[in-house]
Amino acid sequence: MKKIILLLLISLLVSSTIYAQSKKEKKAEKALQEYKDMKALIEGMEFDFQADWATTLQGRRISLTSNANFLKFRNDSVDIYLPYFGTSTSGGAAMTNDGGIVYSGPVKKFKMSVNDKKKKILLDFEANDKNDTFIFNMVIFKGGNTLINVISDYRSSIKYDGQTRAPKPDKK
Repeated sequence: MKKIILLLLISLLVSSTIYAQSKKEKKAEKALQEYKDMKALIEGMEFDFQADWATTLQGRRISLTSNANFLKFRNDSVDIYLPYFGTSTSGGAAMTNDGGIVYSGPVKKFKMSVNDKKKKILLDFEANDKNDTFIFNMVIFKGGNTLINVISDYRSSIKYDGQTRAPKPDKK
C-alpha cells in the first residue's frame, strides 16, 4: 500500500513538473510572437503611439489618459501632438499656441536598431519645425509598451510612456 501511495505521489510530482514546463514554454513562445509582430509593425513604418503618462525633467508624473495625444508614423513622415509640461529657455518663442509638441512632416535622421536578445526596438529620429528641433528616442517593447524621451533645443526634456499599436482604420 505504501508503495502505491509513493508511486502515486511521484507520478503526480512528475506530471506537475511537465505541466509547469509546458506552461513556461507557452509563455515564452507567446512573448516571442508578440515581439515578432511588433517588430514587423515597426519595420512596416505604419504605427501609432498614444501616451498614458508624461514625466517631466523634475520627475513630476502626469496622467494623459484624458488628454488628446498621438504620434503617428506613416512611411517617412510623422504626425505628432504631445502635450508638454516643462520649462522653455527661449522665453516661450519655441512654444506653439497650444503649448504642446506639435509637428507634421518628414522624419529626419531616422535610425532603427533591434535588440532581439532583450526583445526591444529602438527608434531615433528628429523633427524640425520653424521654431524648434525635437530629438525623439523611442524604446518599443514586445507587447507595444513604449517609452519616448523628447529632447528639444529650447525646452527641458520630457518622457512619455504608453502604447504603440497598428493604426486604426479611418472612419468614413
